[in-house]
Amino acid sequence: MERKSPGYVKLMARSKNSSNIPRASKDIKTASSLFMTREERESLGEAMDWRKLGLEARREKDKFTRQDQTIEKFKANYYKAREKLAGTINKNQALMELRHELQQRRRDGGEPAIQASNSGEVQAPAGEKGFNHVELKY
Repeated sequence: MERKSPGYVKLMARSKNSSNIPRASKDIKTASSLFMTREERESLGEAMDWRKLGLEARREKDKFTRQDQTIEKFKANYYKAREKLAGTINKNQALMELRHELQQRRRDGGEPAIQASNSGEVQAPAGEKGFNHVELKY
């Protein structure tokens, strides 16, 4: 008798049944099938309630339709969120480039180019000169 290691436990995944063994499941015979006549086998092979099959088929089709609708809804929401995120990222990148450009001009000692005021910019009061206050509304 061979001893196995003490940590070895035979799990269900390590055991094989007849469906896991190739070519074995085709030749399996049950006791009742051994004593059936050919006519009995044929009649049992054709025995089916077609109304129940129709109901089950309808349920399966409905289930797959619902799954497809859920997938389409997810895709639409995904693409919408991706577009929104891409817009935010592009806006932030453009603002960062503008900030770098303005900082570089300030370091070089030049005045930043004054542009026509946009509706988003707020002009500083007359007494406060030196820094421009910019309010961005999204």
